[in-house]
Amino acid sequence: MSESAVFTAVAEALEAGTGWSRIEARGTVRIALKAGGLAPDSVTRSEMTAVLDRLMRDELEARGVGDVDALLGALSKALAETADGNATGSADAGDSFRRLWDR
Repeated sequence: MSESAVFTAVAEALEAGTGWSRIEARGTVRIALKAGGLAPDSVTRSEMTAVLDRLMRDELEARGVGDVDALLGALSKALAETADGNATGSADAGDSFRRLWDR
């Protein structure tokens, strides 16, 4: 499976910020994306921003991460620095946001 640059950047930042293995970090990001109805191969920067804002905190807290706010800041920074080849989003990006915001 091919992952978007956005997914890779956030997963790598999560791995670096927690000391988790590559599999643990990628799995955690995948779980958050799935909760938002998104896929790692097509997630855009704006969709990942919504995931970080709305879903990732719960995933990190459930895994016992200490300073969630600092880690979310690092993930957001990594995301902002990533070239997003999918910047225009998909045709159903609005549906994705509605699912996330209606939680």
